[in-house]
Amino acid sequence: MQDRKMVKIGPLPGRNYAEMVAEVLQKKGISVSISQDGVATAYGISGTNLAGNEAYLMVPPEFEEDARQLVEQLLDHI
Repeated sequence: MQDRKMVKIGPLPGRNYAEMVAEVLQKKGISVSISQDGVATAYGISGTNLAGNEAYLMVPPEFEEDARQLVEQLLDHI
């Protein structure tokens, strides 16, 4: 498998939201992975209210704009 450069989208307010957006992107045929920093990753904690529980989407550069628009549409009310 060839390594592809990926673009970081986010932060999103937690892994749960990132998984929701990732599912929609995958259904559109867009390759996506989720990256998380901080305490949540170290201790396997999930949720949306934990400080530092930000998640990021990693998408191919050609789908960056699509991913950003989808994040805005799905999460602009949060």
